[in-house]
Amino acid sequence: MTIRKIRDVVLYRDDDYYCGPGPAVVAYPNGEMAAVFRRHRSWTNDVLQAHVHPTTEQCLIRSTDGGETWSAPPRVFMGGGQCAVAGLLDDGTMLFVTHRQEMVPYQQSHLLVDGLSKEVAAMVDADRRVGLVEAADRAARTRRHWPCFSAGTEIWRSDDRGDSWEGPAWVGEVPDLPPLADGLHAPVHIRGFPQELSDGDVVLPVQGRGVGSILAASSDGARTWQFRSVSAPNEEGESLHAFNEWSVYETAAGDLVGFVRSGRHPDKGGGYLWTVRSSDKGLTWTAPKREEVWGHPYFALRLPSGNVLLVYGYRRPPYGIRCRVLDPECSDPSGADEFVLRDDGGGHDLGYPHAALMPDGRVFVIYYFHDRQGGQRFCAGSIIEAA
Repeated sequence: MTIRKIRDVVLYRDDDYYCGPGPAVVAYPNGEMAAVFRRHRSWTNDVLQAHVHPTTEQCLIRSTDGGETWSAPPRVFMGGGQCAVAGLLDDGTMLFVTHRQEMVPYQQSHLLVDGLSKEVAAMVDADRRVGLVEAADRAARTRRHWPCFSAGTEIWRSDDRGDSWEGPAWVGEVPDLPPLADGLHAPVHIRGFPQELSDGDVVLPVQGRGVGSILAASSDGARTWQFRSVSAPNEEGESLHAFNEWSVYETAAGDLVGFVRSGRHPDKGGGYLWTVRSSDKGLTWTAPKREEVWGHPYFALRLPSGNVLLVYGYRRPPYGIRCRVLDPECSDPSGADEFVLRDDGGGHDLGYPHAALMPDGRVFVIYYFHDRQGGQRFCAGSIIEAA
């Protein structure tokens, strides 16, 4: 298999707005496409690169010409949330998924939130103190230090292509991850994408602080969600983020393959792809296996040939977006040829790709990008052919 890039496109770029990690795209049978992304306005004259921000807006844009051009201005359909994740069910239902970060109010350094555990309060307060120190440095003001903590991951459904939304549903109880405050939900974050399986269940890969990579599942069309398993657990004493952001793909034979990001030290496989595999719809998993694939995070898409496109960010020089074409069972990611889609990124803070198969067999790859050092992040994409 070979990859031919047709062109790169900019979906949304405005230097007054930061577009954070997490764009996603869906393609409908009639050729229409919809993309979701998040943005927030810079609040100083400095470029603001805050992955978490209290004024985040969730935006939707559309294309009717195969991703060549996109509607403007974007439609803001939701406030709050962070990552913007989307998926399309077989019946045409569009799913939108995001995780919530609750901002914590302060008065003279004292927390005002009832029901917040002492451990969580200490964590948030430490984050605040670090933020105040770093804010004294102009360059550091571009980073996120809004005192906040996880409220959980929410799922919305739309049967009219994103014009209106039903929800939210929340990822339910997760072992060893109780809600961080009264009235909230399991503190899991999203980076993977919802996938409808051959048996009709919908699975959602999430991650939790100190636990690892977690699979939630729904048997009622994404209306309610239950914990199913931990696919790549963090070992005692490891970094809280040793295994975290991941995606799931169902092979033609029915196995689930997980493509897992690791935040371990490079000598222990940090920055490389790790894979896990399940033959029982995600109830149990093989031990994580390190692959000779550098980059993160990952998304896998079935091609018309039956082979699998794996896309990922390349977050070291030359910064950009890369991909591989795997066999139908994803048996040897390390041995698959690597193709460079972009090598003109302005730094390591890019990637997080997603992809959709268009009716004509081409693929649209969407990602978070910036093309100059210190530049504002924007939403970009590449149109490719796999031949």
